[in-house]
Amino acid sequence: MIDEPGAPEPQEPAPARSRYEDFDLSDLQAGPQHAARPTGRRTPTLTVAGIVLAVSGVMPILVVIGFRPGSGAAAVLLAWGVLCLVTAALVLTLQPIGRPLGIVVGCIGVMIGVLSARHSPVNGLLAIGLTGYVIYACAVSGPSFRRG
Repeated sequence: MIDEPGAPEPQEPAPARSRYEDFDLSDLQAGPQHAARPTGRRTPTLTVAGIVLAVSGVMPILVVIGFRPGSGAAAVLLAWGVLCLVTAALVLTLQPIGRPLGIVVGCIGVMIGVLSARHSPVNGLLAIGLTGYVIYACAVSGPSFRRG
């Protein structure tokens, strides 16, 4: 056969392909990187963290009202309760200072949980778990606290 310049070449039939061979991960990976992240939205994770902080603040105040501990213990309990309530309000309103304050209050709560686990293991482990969740929620929800 003589090949003429510009003549179309005969094409072989394409082999049967799986639809997975056409799947391109680069298209999927490029999408989320370029998508704008929503800022200033309270996620369910942050809502639960705010509720945990609020309950953690109300409990010491109720202990002071109900059991009337000594003046030194009452002052410490009231200060802890107010700090937790203020932090809960800052986290729930997505104030930028609420995130680091939530992490600090969570760390203090974990230490309190470790100390109380010596006398009451169930209460200590529950405190460690809940305040650990607050640390986690504040740590991973950075974009929610940004103003945009």
